[in-house]
Amino acid sequence: MLTITPAAKIRFRDLTDVEIPKGLALRLDTPATTQNGYAPGIAMYVGEPEQDDKPVEHEGQTLLYVSGSVAEVYAGFIVDLEEGPEGLRFGFGPARAWALRSFLGGEPS
Repeated sequence: MLTITPAAKIRFRDLTDVEIPKGLALRLDTPATTQNGYAPGIAMYVGEPEQDDKPVEHEGQTLLYVSGSVAEVYAGFIVDLEEGPEGLRFGFGPARAWALRSFLGGEPS
């Protein structure tokens, strides 16, 4: 399963504080393609939870759903918050890279 750090969970909670229509939820999944033909590895969007989705909870609240395919393909990866040029953003990578980043105090490569 994809690991989501407590800091990232809090940020996801803040994102879900907006009104999401009933029956829909924040999801992480692999998109088919975008308008420019580029398909990122993982996309975050509002959609209907699917049968194989894995819920991500924080303090008893479901924050988002991770598709079964993303959970399987990215097992052992970590989603965390990181500081980017435009401010806070979600960072994503293998657990080893995040552990090294924490140890060295920098960003994973």
